[in-house]
Amino acid sequence: MHIAVVAPSLLGRLHATFELVSRLENEGHQVTYLCDAATAKSINSQGFNHIKIPAINFNFTDPDQKLNSWWQKLKFHLKNFGEHYRRGKSLLDLEEYQRIISKLKPDKVLVDVEIHDLIFASLAVKIPVTLYHTWYSDTRSVCLPPIRSSIIPGNGFSGSKAGIILAWIKISAMTYGRLLINRVTFSNYRREVISRYAKEIGFDRKDMRLSTLPPLFSFKKMPILTFAMTEMEFPHKAATNLRYVGPMVFTKRVDTKCSDVDKQRLSKIFKVKAEANKKLIYCSGSSYVKNDPLFLKKVIQAVKGQNEWIAILATGDHMKIASLGELPDNVYVFSWVEQLKVLEKADCCITHAGKNSMNECIHFSVPMLAYSGKNFDQNGNAARIAYHGIGIRGDKDIEDSATIRQNIKKVLTDPSYASKMATKYEVYQTYRQQFLTSHL
Repeated sequence: MHIAVVAPSLLGRLHATFELVSRLENEGHQVTYLCDAATAKSINSQGFNHIKIPAINFNFTDPDQKLNSWWQKLKFHLKNFGEHYRRGKSLLDLEEYQRIISKLKPDKVLVDVEIHDLIFASLAVKIPVTLYHTWYSDTRSVCLPPIRSSIIPGNGFSGSKAGIILAWIKISAMTYGRLLINRVTFSNYRREVISRYAKEIGFDRKDMRLSTLPPLFSFKKMPILTFAMTEMEFPHKAATNLRYVGPMVFTKRVDTKCSDVDKQRLSKIFKVKAEANKKLIYCSGSSYVKNDPLFLKKVIQAVKGQNEWIAILATGDHMKIASLGELPDNVYVFSWVEQLKVLEKADCCITHAGKNSMNECIHFSVPMLAYSGKNFDQNGNAARIAYHGIGIRGDKDIEDSATIRQNIKKVLTDPSYASKMATKYEVYQTYRQQFLTSHL
C-alpha cells in the first residue's frame, strides 16, 4: 500500500512520525511524506521520501485586510462578504493540495489532526484518511477531565463527577467564547473557510465539533491513531474511533539542532557520571514556546551543592543561556541536546509534561518530576504521571528550590517510582510489537 503522511511542523510531533513511518515501511508499505520546505530538512536527515507542499497557513489573515479599527474591519467584511470563501480557498491553497494528492495517488493518507486543510483536500479527491495525534483522550465524560485541566479523578471535589462536569462546562465556555470573539473581531476566517469547504466536498459536518485543543475541530467518527497507551489513561469509556498505538520513539533519529561541540560536551558529562557514579538529572523544556527562566533558576538552585548529582538543562531556542546567570559546577546548560542520548543515561527527568518528552521517558524507563508548562495538554499529562505513580507532579509557579530538591531526592530514592515506570515500560514494549497496518 502507498501511504502519504502529512508531516506536522511541530518538532516533537514530527519526531514521533519518524517511528510511525519507519514501522510502516518495515511492514512493507511505500511511504511518502507531504511536507513544507522548512520541515523537509529534518525529514531528509532521516532518509525518508517526501514531496514538498505549500506551508500550512495556520495564521490565516486576508492580506488586503490591513485595517486597525473594528469599524474598518466590519466595513471590509461586509463589502467582501461574497468573496471571503473564494479568497480563503486560494489563501489556504486547498485546490493546490487537491492537485498534489491527486497526482501522487496514494492509497491512504495519514494526517495530523490539526492540519484540516489536508484532511479535507484528501477527502475531496476520494482518498481514505486516518488521523493521528499524540494526545490522551479528550472525550467528554463525567469520568474524564478535560486534557487541559490538572484534575485527577477521585481527588477532592474537582475530581468528583460534579467537579469534572463543571470543568467541562468551563472549558466549553472558554472555547465558544474564543469563537465568539474571533467572529466579532473578524479575525478567524480560517475556521469558516475550512467548515464551508468540508460542506462543499460533501463531508457530513455532524462528525465535526469545536475542539477544546488547538485544532479548529475534532471528529466523532473519523479513525484516529493516538501515540499513547490506554494503560496511561484515567479510567473511562474510550471513544470508538480512537486507536491507541503506543508511544512512537525513533531511536535512530538524527538530531540536526545539536552542534558537534555540544555533542562532545555531552560525551564528557556522561563519562563523569559513569566514573564518579553520579545521578543524572535531565531538565527538558519545550521546543515550541519560551520556557520559564524563573523556574529554571529554581532548578539550578535545587541542584547546586548536591555533589552526587549532575544536571543537564535544555532551554530551547527561545531563551539566552546567559539569562540564567552564573552556573554551579554540577549544572550544564544547552540550547539543544540529543534528547534520546541524554534520557538513555538519565536517572530522573524534570519535564514540562509535553507528550513527546513523556513518551521518550517511558521508552527509557526514566521516572519523571512533572512541572507542567501549563500549555495545551501539559496539565493533563502531568496529572497522569502522578496518577500512575511514574513520577511526582509539582507546580512550577508555587514551589521553591528547596521543595524541588526534595522532590528530586524522592524520585531518585523511592523505589516505587522506578518500579511503576518499569511496569509501564513492559506494557510499552507490547505496543512496539503491534502490527500498525491493522489500525489503518
